[in-house]
Amino acid sequence: MKIYKLTIELKSPCLIGSGEGFGAIIDSDIVFDEYGIPYIPSKRIKGCLRDSAIEICEMFESAGINVLDLQKDKTENKYSIVTSIFGKPGNDKSAPVYFSNLTIQGYDDIKKWLAYLMNQYSGLISREGIIEQYTEIRQQTAIDETTGTAEEHSLRTIRVAKKGLVFEGSIDADIDDVKLLYFAVKNLRRLGTKRNRGFGEVECKLYDGSNEINFINELEVLCKQ
Repeated sequence: MKIYKLTIELKSPCLIGSGEGFGAIIDSDIVFDEYGIPYIPSKRIKGCLRDSAIEICEMFESAGINVLDLQKDKTENKYSIVTSIFGKPGNDKSAPVYFSNLTIQGYDDIKKWLAYLMNQYSGLISREGIIEQYTEIRQQTAIDETTGTAEEHSLRTIRVAKKGLVFEGSIDADIDDVKLLYFAVKNLRRLGTKRNRGFGEVECKLYDGSNEINFINELEVLCKQ
């Protein structure tokens, strides 16, 4: 088992949807911990990377690039190599790759200080106040294509994580080759909901220790053959 580090930098505001709203004020909210710090759930990032891995396999197969073993799979993963990393859908057997939640950089220290300050100065520091430091409120409305005006009762209020936030987490991998995992990470450029509305642009990187993993040179050589 080897542990890799995954980082995701938000290049635009991102709606890391919780699937829930916030009372009668916010229609779509993001995911927070008990202190009000946003995070990306492990299940969400695993699903996004799985979809990205399938897309990579399809692109390589279409282009005739033989950097991966693209043997087909009868599951919804489409390729055996995707199943070998992310597991078989609906199977109780654990996948050989485990994803942690992604938290903001410096999370452990920030959480420790927030716990102290919220305990000592509860009247000055609140969970809602912390949430406001990491997020923005945006409003959207649907436009009637016939009249060109806003549709009645279509106003929606959403809360998004701010551009520039960097999240990081670990990937515990019991696999021999991380090429597909690397390409899936590099290919993941949109995250969350409302991605067709300018939200969710991200830059993802995979590290082995302090060194960023990079197979681009190998890919370029194969593309030139």
